Amino acid sequence: MTKTIHNQMIQSEIVSYNNFENKTIIGFYDYIDRDTKNSLIIIPPAFGETKRDSLKISYFLVKNGFNVLRYDTTCHAGESEGEIIDATFGRMKNDLISTLDFVEKKFNVDNIGVVSTSLAVRIAVKACSEDKRIKFLLGLVGIIDIRSTLKSIYYQDIIGEILEGNYQGEIIDDIMGFEVSIDFAISAISEKYHDLESTKADMKKINIPITFIVAENDPWVNINDTKNALDCCLNNNTEFIIIPNAMHQINENPDAANLALRKIVINCRKNLNVDNMGLEDVIEPTQEELTYQWKIEEERLKNLLKKSLETEKEFWGKYLSKFVLINKSKDYRSFLKQIIDLLDIRQGENILDAGCGNGHFGAWLLESFIEKIYKEKIEFEKFSSINYFGIDFVEKSIKEGILKHFNMLRRIYKELYIREKYKIISYKYILVDLDYQLPLIDNCFDKICCNLVISYVKDAQFTVSELFRTLKPGGKILFSSLKPFVDLSQIYRNFVVQTENDEELEEARKLLSAAGKAKQKESAGFYNFFSEKELEEFLRITGAKNIRSLRTFSNQANITIGEK
Repeated sequence: MTKTIHNQMIQSEIVSYNNFENKTIIGFYDYIDRDTKNSLIIIPPAFGETKRDSLKISYFLVKNGFNVLRYDTTCHAGESEGEIIDATFGRMKNDLISTLDFVEKKFNVDNIGVVSTSLAVRIAVKACSEDKRIKFLLGLVGIIDIRSTLKSIYYQDIIGEILEGNYQGEIIDDIMGFEVSIDFAISAISEKYHDLESTKADMKKINIPITFIVAENDPWVNINDTKNALDCCLNNNTEFIIIPNAMHQINENPDAANLALRKIVINCRKNLNVDNMGLEDVIEPTQEELTYQWKIEEERLKNLLKKSLETEKEFWGKYLSKFVLINKSKDYRSFLKQIIDLLDIRQGENILDAGCGNGHFGAWLLESFIEKIYKEKIEFEKFSSINYFGIDFVEKSIKEGILKHFNMLRRIYKELYIREKYKIISYKYILVDLDYQLPLIDNCFDKICCNLVISYVKDAQFTVSELFRTLKPGGKILFSSLKPFVDLSQIYRNFVVQTENDEELEEARKLLSAAGKAKQKESAGFYNFFSEKELEEFLRITGAKNIRSLRTFSNQANITIGEK
C-alpha cells in the first residue's frame, strides 16, 4: 500500500529520454523511495510552462505516497529539445506517450496516473483515448474546447478562420504569450483536438476514472461544457469539482490553490486504488523542500534563457516600442489616474518618474493638470509649473518620451491659445540605470513614481532604498508591480471590447506576445512580480511610514505607497 510520509525529504533526480522523433525530453523524477513500486504520476507541462511550474503539485503528491515524473515537452518552453514556434498538438501528445514508455521500462510500474493542467488536459484526454496504460486522469482548469477558449482570450476565431481558409500568414503572433507556427492550429484541426465535439468524441473512447477540477470564475473555460464532456466518459467513476473564488490562474488565490492541491492528492489516492483520505489528512511539503528545488530549477532555466535572449536594453527597446498602444486602454488610463490621485501631485512640485520608458506617466500628468486648470478655473499666469524628471536606461525610449511630451505641449499651446511662457510642466530627462547608485542628491523630490518597473531591476530593495534617499521628508513614493500569477489576457480582452480598429487589435496582440516574453523571463527568475506584502516590506525596510497597498489595473497589478 502507498503510504503518506511525514519526515523524509523529497529527492528530485534529472532524467532524459528520447521521443518518437528522437528528440531529447528532459524531466525530473520526484520521490522519497526511488525504487518503490508505488503508483506513479506523470505531469505534462501546461502550454507555455515548464516542469518547474508543476513542482508544487508534484511535491504534494510525493509527500502523500506517490512518485512523480514531470517533464518539459519538446518544441516548447523549457529544457527539452526544440523551439516553441514548432509546437503542435501531435508532438505534445506523442511526448506524453513517450514518457509512458520511459516510466514503464525504467521503473517497472504499471499503475500510472496523469495529472494535467490547462491546455495539457486536452492533450491528456487524447492520449487516454489512444493508450490504455493510463489508469487515471485528473485535469485541473482544463481547456477542453480550444476554439472557444482562443476566441474568448483573443477575440479572434483563429480556428474558424483556418477552417474557412481565411487565415493569412505562417505565424500566429500569440498563443498564451508565445509565437507559434500556423501548424499549431492546423494540427489541432487535422488531429481532432480543436473543439468541444472532438473532445467529446475522445471522451467516449475512455474507460478509466477521470476527475476534472474547474475554477468557479474561469474566464477562458465554460465549466458547463467541461461537465458535458466529462459525462461522455465510458467509466461511471468520474468526479467534477468546482473550486470557489478561483480563476484560470488558480494560484493567484492561495486558499483556492491549496484546496485544489489537496483535492488532487485525495483523488489520485482514491482512483489509483490506494485509499480514501480527508482534506485534513493531506500532508504538505515543507517550504524548505520547495524553495531548495525551486532555486535549482530556476537557475537551470536562467542559464538556458541566457543563451537565447537578447540583452536587457535590446529586450526593453523592443518591448516598449509595442507598449505605446496601451495608453489607449481604459484600464491603463484608469490605472495612471489612480497613481496621480494617490501621489496627490501639486503645483510647483518636483516629480521623479523612475523608469519612465517612453513617457506615458508624464503625458498623463500633463493631461490631468490641463483638465484641473480648466475645471478649477486656474489662471495660467498664476500656475506654478510642475518639474518632471524622467529617468530610464533605454536611450531610444527616452527620446520617444521627449518627442511625445514636446509634441503634446506644442499641440496644447496651439489648441488652447496658451502663451508658451506659461509652463504647465517642465520636462527633464536623464539616462540612468536603476540597478546602480543614482546620480541624484538626497531629499530633492516631492513625489516619486516607479510604475511597473521594480519587478525588472536586479536588486529591488537596493533600488527602493536609492529612490527613497532622493525623496524629501514628507514626500510620497509609489511603486507598482504586476501581481504574481498575472493574467495579461484580461487586460487585452478589456481593450478589445472598446475598439473596432483592426490595426489596433493587431498591435494589441503583438503587445500581449511581448508581455508574454517578459512573463517567461519572470518564470526563469530574471524578474519578480511582487505581492502587496512584498512591496510593503521594501518600503518598511527603508523607514517609510503610512504604507498602504491596493489591487488595480483590472485586478492584475499591485500599488504600494508610502511617505518619508
